[in-house]
Amino acid sequence: MFRKIIYAAILTALTAIFTFAQTPAPMPTPQPSPTPVSLKTILTKAEKQTIAYRENFANLLAEEAKVFEKYDKKGKAGDKRTVESNFLVYQSAKDANSISEYRNVTRVDGKTVGDNEKRAEDFFEKVLKSTTADKELERIREENSRYDKNLVINGITLNQAVILAAHIRPFFDFKIVGREQFEGREMFVVSYQQKSKSPYISVNEDNKSDKLFIEFDVDTPGSVKELGALLRGELWIDTETFDVWRERRELTVQPNGAANPFVVIEISFDYQKSENIGITPKRIVLINYALKRKDEELKVLKQTQATFEYTKFTRSDVEVKSGEVNSTKENQ
Repeated sequence: MFRKIIYAAILTALTAIFTFAQTPAPMPTPQPSPTPVSLKTILTKAEKQTIAYRENFANLLAEEAKVFEKYDKKGKAGDKRTVESNFLVYQSAKDANSISEYRNVTRVDGKTVGDNEKRAEDFFEKVLKSTTADKELERIREENSRYDKNLVINGITLNQAVILAAHIRPFFDFKIVGREQFEGREMFVVSYQQKSKSPYISVNEDNKSDKLFIEFDVDTPGSVKELGALLRGELWIDTETFDVWRERRELTVQPNGAANPFVVIEISFDYQKSENIGITPKRIVLINYALKRKDEELKVLKQTQATFEYTKFTRSDVEVKSGEVNSTKENQ
């Protein structure tokens, strides 16, 4: 609240000297406290922002650097690969609501990859000749993961905070755990914990949903019949705009009814503001653990880590379209 200071100039005839007197400031009027925002309102408004995030993604460009690291049985880092690409988000020519990721790889481990422009042209020609949407999607996935060391990671860039989707949210408990400053802005910190099995979250099984869903593959011993997999995590949601700026997500399992859960996948999402576009990805880190049995005891071993980093996004002047691509799946 600003305090208004009033100065009065008083001219004395004897000395012709100006003196200034400060008028006492009025007592501040008590202001009512801001109306608390309900958790339901936060989640609903944040979901709308994630929908806008995805809709805003058509025809965006950025440079992407992916780093893949493998770990041995002792947890030491071994093989490492760096894949640099021109990352493009393009819209389907057959379905105005369908967009997909495309990566035109330019360098692998510091070495230039042939004529990447010609390869991109040839690739799109093949996609257009695909007989079905499934064939198109399969080709796109193969192209995107050509150098990814047997890892298949799709949709985590396009789909933000999928936990907030209206059809997924009922399977979770949410809680406001505090407020924090991030990138100079105040954030609601909201935790979530999956409370029951969801048809939109699958682990080591096929998911045929026509809605947005999450799919995981976890390395487990053959003796494990029931995984008891559940998701948990935290969201950082802007208190003014309700944009999601960060997310920390974990997949836990309690194999065969084990007493305590094991964390088998960790994912962190950090976002940035791209000029004239809005919230876009900045850094995504995915860590994958294998569930192993040793001396009749189950343990988790770090297997791989994939780190995705992006420059600021820009919008393409040319609308890029291909055949119909169903990209409503986040595959991890």
